[in-house]
Amino acid sequence: MFFKEFSYPDSTRVLVWRLDEEAPQLLTLCRQAGVPCDDLENLPVKRQCEKAAERLLLCQAYGHPVTLSHTEQGAPSVEGDAVNLSITHTMELVAIALNDRHVIGLDAERTDRKQMLRVRDKFLNSKEKQFISPDDLAAHVVAWTAKEAVIKAERNSAIDWTEGICLEPFCADADESVFRARCDSRCYDLMTRLCDGHRMTLAVPATDQTALPRQ
Repeated sequence: MFFKEFSYPDSTRVLVWRLDEEAPQLLTLCRQAGVPCDDLENLPVKRQCEKAAERLLLCQAYGHPVTLSHTEQGAPSVEGDAVNLSITHTMELVAIALNDRHVIGLDAERTDRKQMLRVRDKFLNSKEKQFISPDDLAAHVVAWTAKEAVIKAERNSAIDWTEGICLEPFCADADESVFRARCDSRCYDLMTRLCDGHRMTLAVPATDQTALPRQ
């Protein structure tokens, strides 16, 4: 079902769908809203649910069905519209972010995803490990979603997760917080919040690109 819509200070809209329905229910909702979905019927069930929810959220955002496509870099886009778009999904949640002025990146993960602790060396650099304790799951989830969001904003999946993105210290216990990251010569504001058992983080270009020193 359509769950929530969030508005951010930079005019980004984030719409969230909680995947409570089975695939046939979602396809029925698509047809009722006039959203094309016949092409989804031969996909695996999980992909049917994700794609149907994406299309329903975009219909909600625009007020009418739109066509989703992807750029050469694999980034999602809406045909006929220059809006900047980012999409994330888990087993239980699909969310889209839209901004018509600048690039954005959105990522979400369950707050209880303990696998993060076992792979910390794959995405945390030495300075980040100084303020992220090895057993602090909440901080690991924030860091993971932050770096994934930056990668999506950069439209570059080849970025080195450890040294290519540097996070400033943050508060992982707050329901909502804002902190910063540097990727190469660019700074990003990271706005993170709890949402229905998930940590959801939005990356937007920082207005002040000199505020965060190189690490």
